[in-house]
Amino acid sequence: MTYKVVFEIEVEAESPLEATKTVEGWLQNSDNNWQYYVQPCDKSEDVFSVDLSEEDEDAVQEVDNYIPMIK
Repeated sequence: MTYKVVFEIEVEAESPLEATKTVEGWLQNSDNNWQYYVQPCDKSEDVFSVDLSEEDEDAVQEVDNYIPMIK
């Protein structure tokens, strides 16, 4: 199965490039705990929140009302 994985975050920056470089630096720091939104690419409406800082059995939760930041 194919999935779409979305990572959204708001960042204060002077430009899109600076914002992206800031986030890239954070992603390379393994001390951060990120939450992701995952959706099957089979035209399903289902969206799941995945928190890798949780134990596997608690890491995936279905999202009832996902509203993307960028449309």
